[in-house]
Amino acid sequence: MNRVIIFLLVLVAVALLIASLYIFYLEIQKLLEKHIQAAAENLHLFIDSKKALRLFFLSFIMIPLCLWLLTGIEILAFTAIIILIFAPFILKHVLHAKRLKMINEQLPDALSMLAGSLRAGTSFQIAMAMVAREVPSPLSQEFAILLRENRLGMTIGDSLRSLSKRLDLEDIDLFASAVSIAKEVGGNLAETLDRLASSLQTKAIMEGKIRALTAQGKMQGWVVGMLPVVLGSILYAIEPETMRPLFTTGYGWAVISTVLALLILGGIFIRKIVSIDI
Repeated sequence: MNRVIIFLLVLVAVALLIASLYIFYLEIQKLLEKHIQAAAENLHLFIDSKKALRLFFLSFIMIPLCLWLLTGIEILAFTAIIILIFAPFILKHVLHAKRLKMINEQLPDALSMLAGSLRAGTSFQIAMAMVAREVPSPLSQEFAILLRENRLGMTIGDSLRSLSKRLDLEDIDLFASAVSIAKEVGGNLAETLDRLASSLQTKAIMEGKIRALTAQGKMQGWVVGMLPVVLGSILYAIEPETMRPLFTTGYGWAVISTVLALLILGGIFIRKIVSIDI
């Protein structure tokens, strides 16, 4: 009788544990789906957050397992796990930076088109609508949001401040300030936008030259940073017994920690050297 009671208590405890873990999994899934959907909306990407999350979980399980089964190198599978953990954040940062770069590149031409429409006698709202139809994405998406906010009752100044806050770009701040000042004080807005477009084009040319001159330094930083990882992986594949203490002893982990700290410090220094603001 006592055994039956103990068995039932254990069964109930296991059931409660499984139910708790399942509820925890559902809450984590909802939270991750919410973050994925918010990131996709900020980037104007139309993806299914549930499918994206399933793909991430499948990749997180299958890629390290396949690497370990094919190579037999535990450190390679562990490295894949670390990379996959940070991969969504890196991908979001790369896509966001690429989108902002495209907006900066498209803005001078859009301002020139806007100035031309204003010279032709159209109102600012109509000129913005024409530019939003003509320029490609992603700048057209942002201008469309600005016009939608204006149609819903926001003033042009508030819509421009919302655009400036949403993108957090210096060039957009200049555009918003120029339009807001012209609306409040008066003046030739078309001429102001023409001058701003010319200044932004000159700035873009200078930034392109600087990127070309600092490209070698950035590549050297990547090569120096990846060299210890590549050499360590090759040595581990050739002499696993010799390299194993590096990952199984306290001294080995201390060496790895020191190398990682020095690599991060060197990367920060190189980034500071090659980053030049205009």
